[in-house]
Amino acid sequence: MLGLGIAAVMAGVLLRSNEPDTPPGPEPSPALDGTPTRAEVRTTAVLPSRTEHARRPAAAPRVPAPLIDEVTVEKREVCSGEDNLISVRAHSPDGDDTHLHATIGAGSGMRVPLRVWRMADGTYELPTVTVFGKDNVATQARVPRYTVKDCEPERQVDIFSRRAPNTEEEFEFLARILERPRPGAAPTPFAPVKFVWTFDDRHTVTTSAPRVTHSLRPDPMRPAALYSQHLVKVEAFDASGKKAAGRSSLQLLDTTFENFAKKGIVTVLAVGSPRFPVEDAQGVVRQTFQLSHRWKRPVRLERVTALRSLVPEADAPPLPEDTAEVSLGVDLLPVGQDVEVPVALDTRAEASVTHVTYLLEGTTEDGHPARGTFSIMRPPPRPTRENSTPVLDPVLLAKVKRARELLGQPFVTDEDLWRLEREGRFSDLKVQREGP
Repeated sequence: MLGLGIAAVMAGVLLRSNEPDTPPGPEPSPALDGTPTRAEVRTTAVLPSRTEHARRPAAAPRVPAPLIDEVTVEKREVCSGEDNLISVRAHSPDGDDTHLHATIGAGSGMRVPLRVWRMADGTYELPTVTVFGKDNVATQARVPRYTVKDCEPERQVDIFSRRAPNTEEEFEFLARILERPRPGAAPTPFAPVKFVWTFDDRHTVTTSAPRVTHSLRPDPMRPAALYSQHLVKVEAFDASGKKAAGRSSLQLLDTTFENFAKKGIVTVLAVGSPRFPVEDAQGVVRQTFQLSHRWKRPVRLERVTALRSLVPEADAPPLPEDTAEVSLGVDLLPVGQDVEVPVALDTRAEASVTHVTYLLEGTTEDGHPARGTFSIMRPPPRPTRENSTPVLDPVLLAKVKRARELLGQPFVTDEDLWRLEREGRFSDLKVQREGP
């Protein structure tokens, strides 16, 4: 079930080479005191293809390739499949580092917990580091050599993540523990009762379930950039204090930076509460939207346009949107503060309206255009016997009943079932399917 709507962000690689266990090379020997292994790297820019070059205007200046200053390896030797944190430091020759981002093997980010597995014949290969600059002009280097030993961790902790629905910066993280029994040895049971999550080496959250939701808002104390870099770690503890740990890297595109860099537009963000619209007993949907921006000067809203999308009749072409200029009661969006804007949709008074989209237009204090949008929509009808299909599968029916009990809800959604499945809440269900 983890494949449903979950993006795997663990950094793993399975490559093959003819290199021995301890490959020779000119790199400096690892420090004996356990300090990270460092290797200076020589890089070569990955230039555009001939076709891509032909599409560029003749007078356009060539974008300089970034320079990789250093690649740092956390551990000088690891077991096969054990992660090793690889860190990259780079810069752009023109001094503009705001577009820098990287991939390391199958992982993305400037710090990636890399996993390398030995093949059956004992060979392995360390992958390539690629650092991208403006216009994705890239430089490559090899990961400094370290030893992958002929052993495997007893268990492996993978972290999966995805952006929470109807949010900008909230992410859901799930830890999954994979047992790797050793040949000839009885498996050691490991039942975690506590999970300690650490985000970007600063924020720590403790949960009893292998799941947590956390905001990955860009750090306002750091200069704005096209990508934000994040490292997530989880430590799982059982009742006796035994521990298993895993890490994952995320490299997130900042669309507000991209909009300004490419279009010169400051983005007005809007986050709704509740995240999913709910219709009350009178048929009114109410949501409050938090409006904000990341610009260094206040934004003045000058125009708000409401677009009402209408339900077309059967076999009829889509109806044009009903457009009107409205007021949200807000004129100024300050720096670093959210402004609440309540909106409502009366589904009975406006029976033909499916949703209302608000288009925000304004100008920053220093003269840049500002734009944003958000929508309030009619929720789908609540399930009833008349508009629903009966659940006949005994396994699914047992999960639905368990989910209703756990959540205290009269009905549950696929999203609820997937989440509880990921948390292991159905692992003890034993339901006999009926044969043909």
